[in-house]
Amino acid sequence: MDLDALERRLIDALISLIKGSRGRVVSLRAASLAKMTGHGDDHRVVLRAARLLRELSDLNLVRASTEGAGKNRSYRYVLDESSELWQLIRYSPTVKAKEALAQLIKRR
Repeated sequence: MDLDALERRLIDALISLIKGSRGRVVSLRAASLAKMTGHGDDHRVVLRAARLLRELSDLNLVRASTEGAGKNRSYRYVLDESSELWQLIRYSPTVKAKEALAQLIKRR
């Protein structure tokens, strides 16, 4: 599976979210990640973001939580500073983090 431009934009948005965080925990939903790419109204982009986050969750890089999901039942994905993904993105150059994320997703 070759990463297309949309997945690359989603990865860029995830990296910028984590690098720009001021706290020790980042939580997000697929729709929020899709909005960060500028395509939040497109349902296809939201589904791609959900798939990306689910794959990262399957690799134990983010934690999926349904806590407080309510009626919409959407997953909230949580990263904290002890996460391997957090360490990779926060403390390595952006290019290296993008390459590592792309390789992880490509292997699936």
